[in-house]
Amino acid sequence: MKRYLNISFVFIYLFVWEVENIFGQDSSACVCKSTYSTDLTPSGINMSHIHEKKQVMFSYRYMHVNMQNISDGKTKVTNDAIFINHIMAPEQMNMDMHMFMAMYGITDKTNLMGMFNYNINSMSMSTLSGSHNHNHNGSEVDNVNNEMVTKTSGIGDLKLNLLHDFLGSKSHHLLISLGLNIPVGSINKKGDNGNMYSDKRLPYSMQLGSGTWDLMPGIIYSYENGAISISSQLISTVRTGYNNVGYKLGNEATLNNWFAYRWCKNLSSSFRIESYTSDHIKGKDASLYEGYEPSANPLYYGGEKINGFAGANFYFRKGLLKNNKIGIEYGFPFYQNLNGIQINTKTSLYLSWSVTM
Repeated sequence: MKRYLNISFVFIYLFVWEVENIFGQDSSACVCKSTYSTDLTPSGINMSHIHEKKQVMFSYRYMHVNMQNISDGKTKVTNDAIFINHIMAPEQMNMDMHMFMAMYGITDKTNLMGMFNYNINSMSMSTLSGSHNHNHNGSEVDNVNNEMVTKTSGIGDLKLNLLHDFLGSKSHHLLISLGLNIPVGSINKKGDNGNMYSDKRLPYSMQLGSGTWDLMPGIIYSYENGAISISSQLISTVRTGYNNVGYKLGNEATLNNWFAYRWCKNLSSSFRIESYTSDHIKGKDASLYEGYEPSANPLYYGGEKINGFAGANFYFRKGLLKNNKIGIEYGFPFYQNLNGIQINTKTSLYLSWSVTM
């Protein structure tokens, strides 16, 4: 833990150094004023505040999640143990997401938000000796190393949210969010001929959407006082039914608590703790053979995770980039208790850009 805290403080120092170079300031000139208002929201948070009537905010966020090592619940599992019941064992998975969001102030207390994603998923797996296949597009098997790489990419589900601030005071905000997930992301991504899946649907984790209309209620409290911002938010996802393949993803709940401090008018940093819980998948894709790999089993999804994040925001106040904000946030798990055999999350990275007009 000490090593990661040291990395965070080094990161903050580098940002302060960059501010001084750009604006010609020394550190003594970087003094915050309590009347100076900025958005201190960490990069990994989608919703935290509302905008004034007719105000528009556009943002882009990039997320990278690296997953390695296999666990059953909280216990690590070897490939040999997986090969007892499966042909393939996952080695590594990368999830990259490009998120585009817009918010519009209907009134000073009510905002409409829309967001869609472009997802890129990649998973590498070890295969049992003798399971050699090859194709040049969606999936590949290395005949020498017995390694298979599966990739999918495309547009994810569309999300719409209506937010209302029931307090709307200068320092205290209580937002209620009513969200709707619109299933535009594909749930029919398939492997190519010559692959083990051979024109069959790939496992649930490699699909791009949920295939269901989902409700996303949430409650967000935040407190702002000068250079300090504190927030706690609970966002959930409730699946309303089964998709046309025959399954529904598990219900989800995410609790985020974060603290942010504005060091000067151009720089803030934040620390965040995220608790996540999800049910396993209900129903199943009848075309999937669960003996191929653990991710083909609908019971091997969901669980509980606690992640920690450190981040920083950089604000532009002059010139062509006036009212722009660039942020970064890096995180890793403190605790993981997964449903069945799953690959563990190792690190998460968020990069964000937003502009208010």
